[in-house]
Amino acid sequence: MSLFKKGNFIIMKSLKTDVIVIGCGPGGAQTARNLSQRGFSVILLDYRFNVGDKLCTGIVGTEMLNHYPEVSNYVLNESRSANIHCDNDYSLKIEKNKTQALIIDRQEFIKNISIEARNSGTILKLQRLVNNFEISENEVKVYAKYNGKIEQYNSDVLVIASGYGSKLAKHAGFDLSEHYIYGYQTKITNVNVDKVNVFSGGSLPKGHFGWVVPTFKNKGFCGILGKEKLQNNGLAFLSDMKRKFDFEIEDKTKVWGIPISPVARKSRSRALLVGDVAGQVKPTTGGGIYFAMRSADIASEVINDSLLTRDFSEEHYKSYSKKWDKIFKNELRVGFFARQFYESLNSDDIKGILNHIEESDLISKNINFDWHSKIVMMAFKTKIKSYLKGKMLKRFKRLTFN
Repeated sequence: MSLFKKGNFIIMKSLKTDVIVIGCGPGGAQTARNLSQRGFSVILLDYRFNVGDKLCTGIVGTEMLNHYPEVSNYVLNESRSANIHCDNDYSLKIEKNKTQALIIDRQEFIKNISIEARNSGTILKLQRLVNNFEISENEVKVYAKYNGKIEQYNSDVLVIASGYGSKLAKHAGFDLSEHYIYGYQTKITNVNVDKVNVFSGGSLPKGHFGWVVPTFKNKGFCGILGKEKLQNNGLAFLSDMKRKFDFEIEDKTKVWGIPISPVARKSRSRALLVGDVAGQVKPTTGGGIYFAMRSADIASEVINDSLLTRDFSEEHYKSYSKKWDKIFKNELRVGFFARQFYESLNSDDIKGILNHIEESDLISKNINFDWHSKIVMMAFKTKIKSYLKGKMLKRFKRLTFN
C-alpha cells in the first residue's frame, strides 16, 4: 500500500480489486462470498468492529433453509404457533403442525458468511468508515477513514450495501425508499413463554404492532413496529409486557429505520444497491435477511457477467433490476398494500378480521413467512374485502397478483 497526499490528508492507496462491497450485512457479505468463491478479487468494508452487529429479531421463514442450508447451525428457536392479541379482550391462537419460522442468531450467521468470504479470498476491512467515492468511466475509487488516516481502494465495480438511509447511495445518484417505518426492540431475559406473541391496540398507537419473541435460555425480544416515532421509545408497551409476562429488561431499547418500498433504480454504470439501502425488505414485518441475500445472489450473477465480458455500462446493470423485479416486485407491492391496509384499521376492525380468520379456514392455509402475497390474496377473497374503503379499495383494484 503506497502513500500520497490529497489536500490535508495522507492517502494510503491499495491495490485494485475487481469489486468493492460497502457494508457487511446479509446483502454485502453474501455478495462478497458469492464473487470471491467465483474467483474474483473482493474488498469488503464495514464501519463496525463486530460483523453483523445490527438490531434485528432474526426471524426468517423455513424457505431460508432451501437456499442457505447453513442457517440451520444458527437457529435459536423454532416457531410453529403464535398468539395474536388485540387490546386486552381478544386473542387468536394459531397452531401449526410444521415449523413456520426460524429465529436465528443473526450476528453469528452473518459472521459465518463473512468468514467464508474471507476464506475464499475476500479482503475484509473492519472499522472503515467510507466517507467518499468516485465512479468514473474507467474505475471506482473509494475512500475510507481508519485510525486517523484515509485509505483509498480501487475497483471495477462498487456494491453499496450500507443499510437504510445511507448517504452513500445518494452520493452515487440513487434515490432512497420513499416509505419507511420505525422499529423498537429491547433484549429481555427471564422470558417464560414458548411461542411468539403479537399485539395490537392497547398502549400501541394505530397502525403499530408489538411482539414478545422467545429466543433461547429464557431470553428474547420485546419490540414494536410502526410508521411513527414513539415517545420514550415505546416505554408504555414495554412496561405493559413486563407486567404481563414478568420478564426482566436486559438492555436499553434500540431504534432503527426500515424501508418498506423498493427503490425504482437499483443500478448505474459500475454500481449496484443491495439490501436495506435498496428497500429490499418485507413491508409487512420489516424483515430483510432473506430478501437481502436473495437480492445479493441476483446482483452477483450480473456482476459476474460484467467482469467476464468487461461490460460495466448502465445498460448491462439494468438486468439486475429486471431479474429482481421478476421475482420480488409483485410480492413487495402486495405486502406494501397489506401494511397500508393494516394502518387504516382501528381496534374494532382488527378484532372483526381476527374473528373472521378464526371462524373461516384461513388459519389452515399454508402461510410462507417470507412470501405473504398468497395469503393476502386469499384473505381478500373473503369478507375481509368489505373493510376496504375509499383509496384503499382503489389501490387494491390496481394490484396484480401474477
